[in-house]
Parts: sequence; C-alpha cells; structure tokens
Amino acid sequence: MLALGPCLIATVLILVSWEIYWVLTALVPRMSPWWTANWWAHVAWIYFLSFNGLFNYFSCVLTDPGTHVSPLYRALILKADMDDALAPGDLATGLTKMSLPHTRISTTSWLECGPYEWGYCKQSRGPKAPRSHYDHVTRKLVLNMDHYCPWMFNCVGFANYRYFVLFLFYVTVACGYGAALTFPDFSTVAGLRSPTAFRGPRLTSRTHTAVMLTFVLSISIGIAVMLLFSWHLYLVLTAQTTIEFYGNCTLHSRARVRGHVFRNPYHRSYSANWQHLFGTVHPIIFLLPSSRPPPGGPWPSFQLQPRVDKSESEV
Repeated sequence: MLALGPCLIATVLILVSWEIYWVLTALVPRMSPWWTANWWAHVAWIYFLSFNGLFNYFSCVLTDPGTHVSPLYRALILKADMDDALAPGDLATGLTKMSLPHTRISTTSWLECGPYEWGYCKQSRGPKAPRSHYDHVTRKLVLNMDHYCPWMFNCVGFANYRYFVLFLFYVTVACGYGAALTFPDFSTVAGLRSPTAFRGPRLTSRTHTAVMLTFVLSISIGIAVMLLFSWHLYLVLTAQTTIEFYGNCTLHSRARVRGHVFRNPYHRSYSANWQHLFGTVHPIIFLLPSSRPPPGGPWPSFQLQPRVDKSESEV
C-alpha cells in the first residue's frame, strides 16, 4: 500500500495535466475563438476547478489526519487527564515516545465502550480517544478514522476529512463538465446523431482523440467518484465515519434484539453535523480553498463527558 501511494499521486497529476491540455488546446477552441468572452469563461472555469481540486487533494495528502503523535491528539490527552477520563498510567504512555510496558491487562472493543469513553490502544501503547481507530497501514492511531486511501497516500481522518470530501466534489463537477463539453461531438462520432445536427468545425484526428478520451474518462471516473461523494455526503450529514457506520449497524441490531432503539450519539441535526465539519460560513465560501483547521472537535464538544454507559446510548 505504501509503495503504491507515490505511483497513484503521479497518476493523478498526469491525468489532470493531460486533460487540461486537451481541453484547452482541442475542445474549447471548437466552441468559440480565443478572443471571445465565451472562451475566457471556459478557461476561467477550467482553472478554477483544477486549482481547487488539486489544492484539496494535496491538502489531504500532506495533512496529518489526527494521529496519536500529533499535537492535536496530545492536547486531547491532556484535557482528558484534567477531566479524569484516563486510567492510571495512560497519561505517561500517551505523551512519551518511549516504549513502555502495557498499563492494562486487556482492552475492550470500541463497540463495548461509551461514545465518549477513553480506552487503551495496544498497538500505539497509549490512550485511545473516542472515535479513534488504529490504521495498520500507517501504523498510527487516527482520530475519526474513516479509511486509508491509497490515492491520498494517507489515512483519511479528523483533520483532513474536509479536504477529502471537497476533492470528491470538485472531481465530480469537473467530470460532469468534461462529459457535457464532449457529448455533442461524441454522440456524432458514435453514430447517435446525424453529423449535420451539430454545427461546428469538422473533427480532425487530434480532436477526435481528445473527444473520445475526455468523454470516456469523464463518464467512468465521474460516476465512480459521484457515488463515493454521495456516500460521504450521507456520512457527513449523519455524523458518522465509514467505520462507525458498520459499527452502528451492529449496535442497532443488538439494541433491536433487546427491544431498545439505538441512536447515533454524535448525531445532532443535519445542519449541526454539516457545521461541525465545514463551519458556519456561507454555503459558497466553504467551497473556496482554505487551510483552516476543522471548526469542531472530533466529537460534539458540548456533549463531552468522561464516561457514558453503553446501555444508555441504546435506549
């Protein structure tokens, strides 16, 4: 997985650069001359999508998602110690890089812990924060871990999740734009419409190649990324990670057997869940490139408490 990451990053750069070249030199000139406002509008839109997509991509690649060695995680440990949420000895093992002996005989599955209960991680040999999981690829404990993404060469977690979601959004929009730009010519080449139905310059072999490749890539990549973006949009609005979604399905089944109703303890409302990730800025502002940290904490701060009995979260 780690060896594959740099190769996939290079693939992303090649695909983006290649498509920008074809669109600017072969596709947009078919629609209007370079001196017209229409041409400049297309160029500005292309650069806007490319810059924002690459900004969020590399921000996700280079940002620490909230690992147990990050300053953010250490600050959470200190706060948890002040709230008496840690077991004796966990503070020392969580703030040192030394390999210390285990302070606990056994650990409990996160499904058996309360939603705000600190545990102990055997792999990182330190406190395990609520909503954190150990990533066996990077070998680090990650806050709000969603998954390890080989395309990002990084684990997607608390601190870089916004970049990941926005990258998926911009790729979806860019692929939709590419498909719409090339569909008239593609439908003519594929025999779906008469060659005289679309008024434009005759297709050269170079433009034919640009049309076919751009349309096929836009449709194939666009559909896959759109489905992934839709999934993560659902997770954002319901205050879950991918790992928590499957865990909540298990807790829901257990509660139903007991005659209880399970409710996600991190879910407040759709708008509050959205603001927990993107903040309270204008709906357009959050789409612009920004390196600001997440506005909320790894879990709803106003509900933060040392320990919550699991049975209470299922009622």
